[in-house]
Amino acid sequence: MPELSKKLERFTSILLAEATAENERTLNELKKRHDAALESAEDRVLLEAYEYIHGEVSRIRGEQGRKVSQRLLENKRALSRRREEIADEVFALVRERIAAFTRTPAYRQRLQELLKESLAALPGAEDVVVTLREEDLPLAKDLRAAAGRPITVEAGPIRLGGLIVRSDSLGLRADASFDCAMAGLDGHFARVVGLSLTDDGADPLAAPAKEA
Repeated sequence: MPELSKKLERFTSILLAEATAENERTLNELKKRHDAALESAEDRVLLEAYEYIHGEVSRIRGEQGRKVSQRLLENKRALSRRREEIADEVFALVRERIAAFTRTPAYRQRLQELLKESLAALPGAEDVVVTLREEDLPLAKDLRAAAGRPITVEAGPIRLGGLIVRSDSLGLRADASFDCAMAGLDGHFARVVGLSLTDDGADPLAAPAKEA
């Protein structure tokens, strides 16, 4: 019996040792799983936080970009409106100065110069018709003398001044009216009219001085 008791004790000790070892292994495995689960949860939290921050940054950039684009568009529209206002103001001044010039003796001389330039552009024309403003018809005699040839003078749809010369037989037309130059807005107006917007008392239609 003593021998059996010893065997039972050894067997019991072995079972308890194995049970203890298994328990430790189980606890270690559970701890590893717990740590892994915790690490995975932390990773998910960090990932969600990163995605949220990245999304917010993208949203804010988008909003700022739209605001900047809207502000730029508003500024462009305001600038365009201001340019139109300035253009209206400038050309209103131009029209006023042209109107004042057409009331001076220098305008008569300018018409004669424009007539000669226009006739030169219609070589060989014999049926020359010169169109003027209604109020410029009294200058017809001077223009006929300047032309040095027979011309027909008539009133036409010219508002600012200048003249239009045409030859129906040649199908040619030279528009030297201030209206046409004004509408061009391409530098031709300054060359034909020689307009100066300064208030220095100079001839508004005088040609600019040539540089030495």
